[in-house]
Amino acid sequence: MTSPALTLGSALLAFSPSLSLLLLFVSPKPQLLILAICSAFAYLISALLSSALWWLFSLIPGSDDGWGALLTLVLPSVLCQCIVRCGFVKMYFRVEDVIRRSVAKHEAETAAESHDHRGDHAETNALQLQLNDLACALASGAGYAFLHSLFLYGTLLASESGEQYTSGGGTAREGTLYQASCTALPSLINGALISGMFSILDVIWMCSVFYGMRRRSIYSTQHNGTMSKSIIEGMMFWNGLPDSSKGGNAALGLVVVSHLAASLALAPNATAEGCRISLPLLGAIVILVGVLFVRGVGGHYLPQDQRRRIGGMRGDDGGGGRIEHHVD
Repeated sequence: MTSPALTLGSALLAFSPSLSLLLLFVSPKPQLLILAICSAFAYLISALLSSALWWLFSLIPGSDDGWGALLTLVLPSVLCQCIVRCGFVKMYFRVEDVIRRSVAKHEAETAAESHDHRGDHAETNALQLQLNDLACALASGAGYAFLHSLFLYGTLLASESGEQYTSGGGTAREGTLYQASCTALPSLINGALISGMFSILDVIWMCSVFYGMRRRSIYSTQHNGTMSKSIIEGMMFWNGLPDSSKGGNAALGLVVVSHLAASLALAPNATAEGCRISLPLLGAIVILVGVLFVRGVGGHYLPQDQRRRIGGMRGDDGGGGRIEHHVD
């Protein structure tokens, strides 16, 4: 029977990256909580789409063996998740635009009714402040990562933890599950490590998609060249992420390439002791993606209007006093 301590520790290892964000950062703010729920639903849509594509590709002769099976599993998932992430962020931008127009209308009505409307403006500015790209990207990434890790690891966790509650006469096996791909670690720990690292990647990928889609939206009036040129620019993410449409393409390219690499890094798990290769390789990808993202967007992740708004909320109120707000 699997030890309860092993089950609990593995669950914390798998779900702590997303749960810590959800509980400590997202849950106190209703707007971000709604966004996290919507992003979790977006992952569910991508899972359904990738399953449908996998079924179609599996009908192709030779797609169920060797590299054909690997590509049939990986490519639809990476493609669908990238498309759904971009679609989700684009839809959020539309909702955000509606909210900002509503706030602007409210401010205009308040200004018409009262000459002293500083407090009302502070309230609406604080509302807008919670909807900056960084906060929304973290909330969306946390919701997306939590449901992804639940799908990726929940079945194994439930099957292992359920054994200790199986009464006599059942079909529960005795002992802790080990697999040929990783005889040094219980399957619970191996799966928890993979799930936890993918949760971190999901958050970084969502932040990258917010950055990329925002720059493509802001600089949409510029001539961005052909689609092939945009794709080539997207592959040049190691040159940095400039605050332009090229930087947006590079951020999206980072998501696609790193997601494909992280998925292929798990291929050695199909062989004996493959975890000795896949786990260090996946960990290296997590570190590399994090470093590329932080160095690429450092100092200019938020668009200029949001940076000015946050700077204004932290500045003086013009009368010698300071407006005190908690900036999230």
